[in-house]
Amino acid sequence: MNNIPLAIAIYLNSRLPFYYGWVVVFAAGTTVFARMAPSVSILAIFLSPMTEEFGWSRTLIAGAVSIGAIASIFFSPVVGWAVDRYGARLILSVSMVALGVAITSLAWATVPAFFYLGFATGRVIFHVPVQIGSGAVVSRWFIRKRGRAIGAVYLAGAAGNILGIQIASLVISHWSISAAWIALGITVVAVSVLPAALLIVERPEDLGLEPDGLPPNFAITPVVETVDPQAPPNQGEIDWTLREAMGTKSLWVLTGVVGTLFLIQAGVSVHIGAFFQDRGLSLALVATAITINGIVNAVGSLVWGAVIERTPVRWAMGFLMVLTAGSTIALLSVHSAIAAFAVSAVIGIVGSGGNVIPPVAYASYFGRRSIGNIRGIGETGVQIGQAIGPVLSGLAFDINGSYRVAFLTFAVIALIGAGVVSLSKPPRAVYSHCRPD
Repeated sequence: MNNIPLAIAIYLNSRLPFYYGWVVVFAAGTTVFARMAPSVSILAIFLSPMTEEFGWSRTLIAGAVSIGAIASIFFSPVVGWAVDRYGARLILSVSMVALGVAITSLAWATVPAFFYLGFATGRVIFHVPVQIGSGAVVSRWFIRKRGRAIGAVYLAGAAGNILGIQIASLVISHWSISAAWIALGITVVAVSVLPAALLIVERPEDLGLEPDGLPPNFAITPVVETVDPQAPPNQGEIDWTLREAMGTKSLWVLTGVVGTLFLIQAGVSVHIGAFFQDRGLSLALVATAITINGIVNAVGSLVWGAVIERTPVRWAMGFLMVLTAGSTIALLSVHSAIAAFAVSAVIGIVGSGGNVIPPVAYASYFGRRSIGNIRGIGETGVQIGQAIGPVLSGLAFDINGSYRVAFLTFAVIALIGAGVVSLSKPPRAVYSHCRPD
């Protein structure tokens, strides 16, 4: 089976006028597009209709996100190892089939246990194999253009979120909740399985190519903040093992701050549809607001990709956390559709930064060799955050009848995270083989 995608890649590489790495970006992008089926933004469209139809509380529904995140904590290191050992192509293609089945099964989930089983399975796939696999394979194909490549992948994710929101809102409005889940499940399989299985090649070296499409033996010098200022130029690539990375403060600071970011994002995004409806918006206007979020997220992915190639990781991450704090406070001022659209746009900027900066940061800090294993550890912070955030918001609403306490708390911890990451020094670079000019 491994010979088929390699043969396809050799054929395409000999005929395409551009670097094959961009084909890998496309294929990885289809999986990120499809993984949005169980996104918190799409769940936000289902939240109020499911509450009305099944009588479930918002906390109960949001709990499926938390269960998925908790389960992901245990899978993440194993999947990270598997990506490095067996390759992203296998992990991503199998994951897409499983995701399609899980999402489709939600059509028959009329009791909480079955809903939790199906949706939490989807969230595990969302968090772990797609997040780690897509980021790892793209990071192996690009170094200098890594920000742009990762940005393009998450542009596809933003597009998937927009399409999923529209599918969910239209099908729920005209047919039923069950029909909406089936439509989303079919979309997952149709879009992603074949590109992932047939077009992904693990490394440019497998095709006799260099990262970024550079000529053979071209000197690759690190262009990120991890460079040892006392080291001579042209040393080669930054190259950490998992053990070495785990011994650095930088990995744990990055893991913690990124986890905090996703705690806030999940705590807001899962509930934002219901929050906007509480503020008087119709389901159609809510869908429009979340769609605006997705459009800005798509554009922002490309912008952040360019920014992170030129800005030290800790500064970009610090600014993102400040912006996160501002967006959560701004939510409390929403009392009209225009205000909802404006705040949704800002949250879209935050969301795109959260998608693009972390995978680039891990690869920039620690290199390509063990990126799957390292991301597997780093993603545990994301999963812990996403396990906690939705439940905090749900409990705040159930206790107080509003999200005010939750959103203000999120703003405070975002500012703390901004300070921590901005003051944290990057790891001292460890280089692999030298490449002569």
